[in-house]
Amino acid sequence: MVLMGNNAGGTAVASLLRMPVHSGCLRFVSAFSISCITLYALIFLLSEPLMLINEHTAQTLGNVLYVIGIPVSVAGDLVSGKGFAVRIIPECTALLMAGLFACFVLFYPATARQKAAGLAMGLPALYLGNLARLTAIFFVCTYDKRLFNIIHTLLGQVFTVTFVLVMCILWLKSIATGRSSKDTIIRISGYLARLVVIAGCLFLLWIEVNDDYIRFVDQFLVLGFSLFDYRLVIPRDTVIYYETFNIVTFTALLLATRSVAWSKKVNGLAAGLTLFFSIHLFHRFNNTLMSAFQYTAFIKLDYVLCAVGQYLLPALLWFLITIGRLPHLKKPKVYNIKLET
Repeated sequence: MVLMGNNAGGTAVASLLRMPVHSGCLRFVSAFSISCITLYALIFLLSEPLMLINEHTAQTLGNVLYVIGIPVSVAGDLVSGKGFAVRIIPECTALLMAGLFACFVLFYPATARQKAAGLAMGLPALYLGNLARLTAIFFVCTYDKRLFNIIHTLLGQVFTVTFVLVMCILWLKSIATGRSSKDTIIRISGYLARLVVIAGCLFLLWIEVNDDYIRFVDQFLVLGFSLFDYRLVIPRDTVIYYETFNIVTFTALLLATRSVAWSKKVNGLAAGLTLFFSIHLFHRFNNTLMSAFQYTAFIKLDYVLCAVGQYLLPALLWFLITIGRLPHLKKPKVYNIKLET
């Protein structure tokens, strides 16, 4: 997506909407971000309702698996099959996906009827999409549970954020005047095809370098603790570090967008990856406090930051980079947000 002024040139694009930036864009970005962060904080503070949602998701997953011929048993939030079992946690539900989409729709400048229609269209789709994701993970891992970390990480990062963005784009098209829905779907399909190829290649690469990246992050921890006369020894493990794959999601989303100039992509990647690095550093710092000092005061904050880093930031940064620098907000102007394929 790219934001162009009235005199902007470029290749053929599909106009999705006209947005009054002076009164809407900056306000929308701020409200969208703050509301989503607040919602994620509430989600991880309210443990009892989360358990009910986890158990509902587990029961629904069990029913779907039974229908397609995979015998499982469900006990609370635990789904067990032949030689394989998974426990449903908040990240496994559609809650974080739905929260991201709902905040986008609710604070976007549109009528109440358009917002209601967007929620009625998007939330069930996200619920079903998440259920399909869980079913695919369980189906694959039933036959080879060694694939769990790989398939779970791939479908948990790139799939969820991309699915939310696609639903946002489809909703924006539904409230705008412009090209036909068929034309829009064709263009979105082209973007998704590029995204799948790029994300797949980056995913395979990141699996190989992920452990080296964690070692690099840990060096900052070792240096920081040494300043306080602590000798920090961090054991290495071979488990895929799920939290760092937002780097793959964000990079793939940006590289697959053809309408963004390469100079802007490079600058955007530099800023975004620096922000992700800061979140990963805090996450490792919190893990160190828990394992070495049994200090757990930052657990809730860590959960919220990780959720923001995995869901909100890739989508928000992509949006900000593709619309470019926000214009000066003195004179009312109307800009076109366009989808380039």
